[in-house]
Amino acid sequence: MSLFDWLRPLYRPLPAWWPVRAALDDRALLSDRWVILDTETSGLQPARDRLLSLAAVTLSQASLPLAQQWYATLDHQDAALPAGNVLIHRLTPGLLAGGMPVTEGLETLARFVGDAPVLAFHHGHDRSFLRSALLRAGYPELPWRWWEVGDVLTLAWPDLAPRSKTLDDWLTALQVRVDERHHALEDARATALLLLKALPRLAEQGINTRQQLAQAIGHLRRLRRWRAS
Repeated sequence: MSLFDWLRPLYRPLPAWWPVRAALDDRALLSDRWVILDTETSGLQPARDRLLSLAAVTLSQASLPLAQQWYATLDHQDAALPAGNVLIHRLTPGLLAGGMPVTEGLETLARFVGDAPVLAFHHGHDRSFLRSALLRAGYPELPWRWWEVGDVLTLAWPDLAPRSKTLDDWLTALQVRVDERHHALEDARATALLLLKALPRLAEQGINTRQQLAQAIGHLRRLRRWRAS
């Protein structure tokens, strides 16, 4: 019996919109659908701080359809939020007060993602805040298949990885120009542009399917752990 089976009585019954985990199969990456996720938060501690906004950008069939992007600010009228962390993302109290209820935002995001793999830069941060928000709403963690963007880019450009740790590092290294940063939707778009450039590089290395990408990421992480030991 899994931990989730033990904890299930503590959660609400799973709703009809609850997603399924992305399959690891022979789906071609060049025709696949990925969702690139970014969040803005009021701090760095998921147990104490809050999600301020959610953004999702679709990479589909090696393109970025403008109609398949989603963004929402979240309403936190009942919580005291630190002004400094809020304003760096240009989220005024008025924007937050008029935002989407958190539970509705989580549901809308889950519906938008569907059964696609989810990619994010330093995804542990986004994943932890989503997990905490879901727990407050009475739900377990969403069963998404997460891939770390830094791993995908390292596979595509291993020579750049040692000096490229952040989103800004990769944007500079790959000469991807963006007009705005520190806004969830703009950061998700910038990340999607990097992944769009990575797809042909992955194909050159024989990484053409979801399963092959997952195996390559697993090998990269094992090699990284071995080198660190």
